[in-house]
Amino acid sequence: MNLKRYIDALKNKDQQAFEAVYHETKHAVYAMALGIVKDRSLAEDVMQESYMKMVENIYSYNKRYKFINWLLTITKNTALDTLRKRNKETSVDVAKSDDLFPAVNASEDKRLEAEHYLSLLSDDEQKIVLLKTVANMTHKEIAELLDRPVGSVTWKYSEALKKMQRAGRDAL
Repeated sequence: MNLKRYIDALKNKDQQAFEAVYHETKHAVYAMALGIVKDRSLAEDVMQESYMKMVENIYSYNKRYKFINWLLTITKNTALDTLRKRNKETSVDVAKSDDLFPAVNASEDKRLEAEHYLSLLSDDEQKIVLLKTVANMTHKEIAELLDRPVGSVTWKYSEALKKMQRAGRDAL
């Protein structure tokens, strides 16, 4: 995902460049927002505000760094600010949330099953799994974004998968 070619066009308020960036990043931005706020509607609000902040602050982007990491940092900070504003210091129980995954291309049963398995994970594990599976990010990209060693991200992802697999076997 090489988004740096769109930066100059974004600085010139090019709508096509914005649409291209949005198309390439929307899954990662949504996964990051949802991983923090745990509410689909609120995650969509965070997405919208994040893209507005991206456009407003495009001149502060440093091309030496990956654009997606810069955008996801904006999203993470926006999501955390949103939670603070709403005085939501405790996380929502993922298993009881109807909003973890959009119902697009997924049956209700599969969505509920996915929510159940994700509810078995810690918040950190949920973020890593969502960024890996929904946003298709590499372990290295996730590590950079979450400011953690790559080995820790890889280990947490592996442990999260094992937890979900054990729960699946136990359910049989």
